[in-house]
Amino acid sequence: MHSASVTKKSLFSAAVCALLVAAAPAKATIYDEAVSGDLSNDKAAPTALTLMPGLNSVSGTVAGFPQFGGTDPQDWVSFTIPTGFVMTSYVNSGYVSSDPQGFTGFQFGPSFMGDEFTAGNYAGYAHFGPEATNPDMTPPVSTVGVDLLPLMADPTFAPGTIGFTPPLRAGTYTFLIQQGNPVNTAYQFDMNVRPVPEPGSSLWLLGLGGLAILALRRRLGYLDRRIR
Repeated sequence: MHSASVTKKSLFSAAVCALLVAAAPAKATIYDEAVSGDLSNDKAAPTALTLMPGLNSVSGTVAGFPQFGGTDPQDWVSFTIPTGFVMTSYVNSGYVSSDPQGFTGFQFGPSFMGDEFTAGNYAGYAHFGPEATNPDMTPPVSTVGVDLLPLMADPTFAPGTIGFTPPLRAGTYTFLIQQGNPVNTAYQFDMNVRPVPEPGSSLWLLGLGGLAILALRRRLGYLDRRIR
């Protein structure tokens, strides 16, 4: 009886774990400058990347404008979200620099049109880092580990922008990651991409999982009765 009980619990736990693993998003590093080389410095020809379902990671280094003694002030990258998916987050997951903040923003389309120093050319923007100063944040606060997407969409946080409504739908968006001061600034951003939810799809998935577990419990109960 003890052996049968242990077997029941083990199989039931395994089934629950399998459901959780199936629901968990995969994680992929789609670009790492240390491995793949410098991201584009040209807003008209950004590095083009297609986001994958799950968590996508991009990391690199920016190091200030030449007129201030820097060498690499801007990284330009265009993210394409596939049809049937949405980008639900843009998390500043890493930041290493002697400067307390950098800048990031994006525009709709495969390249950036107009002056990147004009707020009205952005759909949204934010300063990021351990002591980031943004229009509605005083004193400076850390954005490390924070999803910037809803903040960038807030007109009080990013005034003067074109504006947008999260999540980002299928299409192509050009992002700027910038450090104006002449210091090396290493960063990482994580983006979560999920399927577009259909009406009632979450409830359907939950219901399906519940039915699977219920069926397994009944099956295990039947086996236990046979062993007894």
